[in-house]
Amino acid sequence: MNNAAIFRDAGLATATAIQISELISLNLNLAVVGCHTAVQHFLAHSRPGAIVNVSSHQAQRPVRGALPYATAKAAIEGLTRAAAVDHGPQGIRVNAVALGSITTARYEDHRRKHPETDRQMEALHPLGHVGHPQDVARTVAFLLAPESGFITGAVLPVDGGRSVLGPDPEST
Repeated sequence: MNNAAIFRDAGLATATAIQISELISLNLNLAVVGCHTAVQHFLAHSRPGAIVNVSSHQAQRPVRGALPYATAKAAIEGLTRAAAVDHGPQGIRVNAVALGSITTARYEDHRRKHPETDRQMEALHPLGHVGHPQDVARTVAFLLAPESGFITGAVLPVDGGRSVLGPDPEST
């Protein structure tokens, strides 16, 4: 499983192209390295395998100010599909999970500083709440397991329905 995220806002009007590219690279490179390492291992041992990359709902619906992050996550989804096509013949499956809001230490710190967060998150997620790490873990475990042996190149939303809901309050 390849999971990395750096959250630093940088826009085309406020940062240099090099700064933006560096932030995109920080979010993308670890997934590339992780996929490369896994594929090399599976091929060296002549065995099938499974890889799961972590993307975000922002790959399809970015929020304002998150250009580097959203761009990198969209690239991770492209990496997922391309690696699935390239290495499927060797029995290597590659999928991604596109996460919505998941409670983490960073998220809980944000909640403490911004009491309106709970109301916003309820409105953003048709299920009415953010996800928990175990929601992600169970989905990743399934994608890595033999029971998902005919799934590859997929990007599975693990977002409480956030990706299918209308406008994002963060964008106003």
